[in-house]
Amino acid sequence: MIEQARLLTLKAAYMMDTVGNKVAKAEIAMIKIVAPNMACQIIDWAIQAHGGGGVSQDFPLAYSYAHQRTLRLADGPDEVHRNSLSKLEYARHMSVPGEVDMPVTRGS
Repeated sequence: MIEQARLLTLKAAYMMDTVGNKVAKAEIAMIKIVAPNMACQIIDWAIQAHGGGGVSQDFPLAYSYAHQRTLRLADGPDEVHRNSLSKLEYARHMSVPGEVDMPVTRGS
């Protein structure tokens, strides 16, 4: 799971550097889905391993989980990124002329 997020981030960064952000839209949307979910899952496993101590003030796990869960909403909910990724994938496999209308994630 961690390796997946790492490799996807490296691929997206490489594509952004070589072909530009417009071409790398799908990879960027994938990162915005995978990385925050991976971080929440890893912290959740750590809380589970620590038992009751995982949700106490003895360890920073409860704070880390709350912080990470809040960050998942910072750039828009996962559903927005999944929706934009699905539109990009459908457009890639269908003959859709022109640009695909992407959902607005911030402002208007």
